[in-house]
Amino acid sequence: MRRVLERVAWAGGRRAKRRTGFTLVEILVVLAIISVLAGLITVSVQQARKFANIKTTRIDIQQLEQAALVYRNAFGDYPPTSLSSSSEVKGIVTNGVNDGIESLLIHLVRRDKGGPFLEDTPDHRLENHDVDKLTSKQLATLKKSFTLTWNTPALLEYCDLWGNPFVYVHHRDYAQTKKAAYQGMNGQRVYVDPPKSEKTGTYHKPTTFQIWSFGPNGINENGDGDDITSWGL
Repeated sequence: MRRVLERVAWAGGRRAKRRTGFTLVEILVVLAIISVLAGLITVSVQQARKFANIKTTRIDIQQLEQAALVYRNAFGDYPPTSLSSSSEVKGIVTNGVNDGIESLLIHLVRRDKGGPFLEDTPDHRLENHDVDKLTSKQLATLKKSFTLTWNTPALLEYCDLWGNPFVYVHHRDYAQTKKAAYQGMNGQRVYVDPPKSEKTGTYHKPTTFQIWSFGPNGINENGDGDDITSWGL
């Protein structure tokens, strides 16, 4: 009788232990909930990063604008849309790609007459997507004319946080800059066209310059879509 009672007690305890554990279905449900929560957190983090990058890009454009305005006060005009059209250097012929931002960057980092006008240009934001280079003679001319400490023969572009070059166009070149070539992260060549206001029919920033970023999607939409622009700040 005693052995029978011991077996019953052992079996009952074993069943009790089994009832305190999780079934396979319960474990799968918990894992599914964890996966959903992890997905929601990931999306939230990605959205937060996207909005932070947009905010930073707007600040970058404002800094470029301010630097170009200070440059104008020193030199009487905004940086030209292309180095090849600069009256200060002769004989520099570019490859015609990313010209605007290359010219803007070179002019803003010059060290004469109070420059550099733009100092916050981290190395990881400078690219040469179109792989163009100056000859040693051209580089020497630039360094002498602009008092540059620039030692690279590459014509660098200042890029947004998605790795694509900012677009820059001087106001006098709006009509002539239609279909100007730009090349970014994906290596594809696109053509920019300085946009006009739908309300007035005139170019945005008609007496200064236009600057814009291709935005988070990395696609140039000439100021529309998710492009981040100097006239939309």
